[in-house]
Amino acid sequence: MKQIRLVPLLLVAFLNETAYSMMWPLATIYINTILHKSLTVAGTGLMFFSAANVLGAMLAGKLYDRFNQFYLTLFGMAACLVVCLLGIVFTRWPSYVFVLTAFGLTTGWLNTAVNVYGTLFPKMSTTKIFNLIYLVLNVGLVVGTMLISEIFKKSVVPIFVLAAAIYLFSFLTQFFCFPKQRLEYQTQPVSKHATTHHLPTHHIKHLFAVNFLTLVIVWTMYSQWESNFSVYLIDNGFALRVYSLLWALNGVIIIAVQWLLTWRPQIIQNLYHRIVIGLVFLSISYFVTIMSTNIIFIYLGMILLTIGEAIYVPTVPVIIDQWTPPADKGHSQGLVNGFSSVGRALGPLFGGLVIDHSSFKVLFVVAGCSMVLMTIWNYWNNRQLV
Repeated sequence: MKQIRLVPLLLVAFLNETAYSMMWPLATIYINTILHKSLTVAGTGLMFFSAANVLGAMLAGKLYDRFNQFYLTLFGMAACLVVCLLGIVFTRWPSYVFVLTAFGLTTGWLNTAVNVYGTLFPKMSTTKIFNLIYLVLNVGLVVGTMLISEIFKKSVVPIFVLAAAIYLFSFLTQFFCFPKQRLEYQTQPVSKHATTHHLPTHHIKHLFAVNFLTLVIVWTMYSQWESNFSVYLIDNGFALRVYSLLWALNGVIIIAVQWLLTWRPQIIQNLYHRIVIGLVFLSISYFVTIMSTNIIFIYLGMILLTIGEAIYVPTVPVIIDQWTPPADKGHSQGLVNGFSSVGRALGPLFGGLVIDHSSFKVLFVVAGCSMVLMTIWNYWNNRQLV
């Protein structure tokens, strides 16, 4: 039986993330500055986008456990291509939000597809695979956000044209380079805890609940950087290029951290230590960022945020995978993407409401305090597994 190959999967992950990363940073700026809507309205639009992303991720997770992964993924890519073509035509309010919502649905589907394929390698560590996937996703993030500053002027049409071309290339890569038969999930352990710890079912459910709820809070707060932070920079006199450079810095740091964790995993070998350490860095980043509007503090905040993100985010799907039976792996990875998208759905609206009724500084104080609480909760919960 033909097996999935790593390089084509990483290429598809990179292409999908590049196209995706051309959309979400731009949405708030476009709705707020070009369509002249408030941040709360922009946040509501992004909430629809992310809610659809949740639906796409969860639906795909269910289907990937039952049907052929190859054809399901081709369907998702074709749907993304069609949505981008519609985006070329429908650029005004409120049609743009409908296109954005459809884009969220289809990209949620594809995000789950990549995660599911990451669990289908028979002879590789799942931890290493997810680290590599996360690495190329962030290269795509860098490329996508840098393209925005070069292509976007006052119209989203060129963005949708380029995204359509990228999804077409991704479709062709999938069609020619992926196995066409259904692949079976692997049962290999990914860490010593998979074989030396045997938790009762209710403890596993509690572990999942803590991780999923933490994902919601992490992405609710993280999405402030992806949405409202761009407006904050512009309001403080910074050019859009600065925002793009911040995400380029984000990608470079993630590449460095992931390289260390992939090739020197003994630096932080325990997965549960990675969760807590990542959350600590994420917590500190919010407080550092609001200390001053000086660009040094903004860059330092992004550096701390990125280190935390690079340690925390790819660890969660690995922990979920190691405690999930083979028959439910697609569903579980859909839940990882789904709960992440719930946070991304709530984040822009939550941030917009806080900023419109208070200030950006208050928003980041709330974000930092919330992350501190999540750090303490995860540390307390993970003690039995360390």
